[in-house]
Amino acid sequence: MTALDYIKNQPRLQDKHLTQTTNTFSALAEFPPLSYAKAASPNPGHTSSKPPTPTQKSDYHTKPYYQHIHTTHFPKPITLKELQNYINRVFYETSLWTTDNVTKNQTFYEYILVDSMFASIVHHENQNNPDQIDYSTYKIIRVASYRDLGFTNLHTQKPFNTPGFYIPGYTYTDYQNALFYTFFRRLFTHSWFIQFQFNCPKLISNWFYEWWYYFGPVDQIYPEPILKTFLPYYQKQTPQPSIPILSKIVFHIDMGIPWICSWHFHLTQFQPDVPMSLVKQFRVKWWDKYDQERCSITSMQKFFTDNRNIERSIVQLSRSIPTEDQRQHSRQLIQQYGQHPQQQRPTSPTGSDSSSKSKGKKVVLQEIFQTLQKTLDISDSDSDEVNQQDEPMQDTEDPFGGPCA
Repeated sequence: MTALDYIKNQPRLQDKHLTQTTNTFSALAEFPPLSYAKAASPNPGHTSSKPPTPTQKSDYHTKPYYQHIHTTHFPKPITLKELQNYINRVFYETSLWTTDNVTKNQTFYEYILVDSMFASIVHHENQNNPDQIDYSTYKIIRVASYRDLGFTNLHTQKPFNTPGFYIPGYTYTDYQNALFYTFFRRLFTHSWFIQFQFNCPKLISNWFYEWWYYFGPVDQIYPEPILKTFLPYYQKQTPQPSIPILSKIVFHIDMGIPWICSWHFHLTQFQPDVPMSLVKQFRVKWWDKYDQERCSITSMQKFFTDNRNIERSIVQLSRSIPTEDQRQHSRQLIQQYGQHPQQQRPTSPTGSDSSSKSKGKKVVLQEIFQTLQKTLDISDSDSDEVNQQDEPMQDTEDPFGGPCA
């Protein structure tokens, strides 16, 4: 969907009723909706004991940790119907999170991501009920810092790029919330197909790791060749970041690996000696249709070779492009000698004029030599940075710690 689609369809996208249907779509039809009995299982981290194979469909892995919402008045577990009634009383239909501003609903947060063009969202409707979204796809184009979005600080508001939305603008905090709240679409029966854009920048702010903690994949869902061979090989060929989880994020970016995610509400004894707590629990799944040959050792060897060739081409190109200092120096020489040094022509030497012009030419040649030497030094420095830099530069002024890639 584009920003104009959200403006055109915003009345229809808002105020959806919370209903339960079964997944009838084709691409993700191999997994059924989650039952409350399974959600309340005392062993939420249980997965199939056999590793996934090309002939075996992958199972969901339910993450063993929760996102705490609040403490309820229930002293013990309740039925699915009771839980559904409680959820409908506590949350607005289009805001399945704690909020004090109901106008900032799910459509608003999705619109932030689409309007900024840092994400692509597609909702796939039920063929029998167009008002029911069966599943959604989400492509991460970029994880934006506040500077990427044009903010000078965190407490200012900026207008949307495409005008016409019922809320005129948003803050950077709204953008951060959007990456979480967008995924809180209908519980139990809805799922997300998530992937990175192939050229997604790898400078990622610290707060994104919390998103990855809840919505990102885990080792338990990876097929054995990826977990034991392909991922370790990739990590040996790339600089090790200060935050280990980043290497896995970058692996998904470079190898184009998607995954499937869903969530549900759950009641659990989150704290001792208090009533049950309402929490959100997340589960992830491997996409069986992914071509593992894309991240095989042979494919990765070609990938790294191509990248090195591109880096060499960039260095060679940078050597042929004069810097601003060099262009300024040329302008000074032109002002001093009346023409560009390379355009000077030798004249017939006669008497003292010949000696003076000869000295002038020597000075010009010496200046040009120094400029060329400076160019070579700069180019060599650029080459060293490309080949030796372990981690990209960090933005020390970013209040969230700056990029961690």
